[in-house]
Amino acid sequence: MKNKLFKLIILLIIFVLVIFAAYYFIDKTNLIEKEKTAKLYFSTPDAMYLAAEERVIKGRNLYKAALNALIEGPTDSSLTKTIPEGVKVLNISKNNDTIHVDFSEEIVKNHWGGSAGERITVYSIVHTLTQFKDVKQVKFLIEGEEVETLAGHMDLTVPLGPNPNILQ
Repeated sequence: MKNKLFKLIILLIIFVLVIFAAYYFIDKTNLIEKEKTAKLYFSTPDAMYLAAEERVIKGRNLYKAALNALIEGPTDSSLTKTIPEGVKVLNISKNNDTIHVDFSEEIVKNHWGGSAGERITVYSIVHTLTQFKDVKQVKFLIEGEEVETLAGHMDLTVPLGPNPNILQ
């Protein structure tokens, strides 16, 4: 009797561990669609600061969903887009606390230029992604290649973290 009870308890423990392991694995992958209220960072009208707009994002990859929502632009008419027309997210990968984002070439070709414009574009992406608890910095790629800058003013050869001075 004790032997059967012991076996039953062991089986229950194994079952619970398998369930937790499966949940952890699925939650850390892109197998299921997830939903999150996220802050998307758009430009203020003077193009000097970023202001957050909360939006519910959904997708198998929340990082990509957040960037696609950022690319679409703000719903608040007092804010302006930070990413040029035609830009696509080609790939996103994560290495420890750094997100590597690969954008299509339109992020350079269609960029409006200027140091303030480049700063707003870069940090809108950085702040949108670093709000996720496991992301501390962002590395920019274009068409799969490392890039020195978007518009000639910022060094993008190293991953960038948030800049609290740009937030309104």
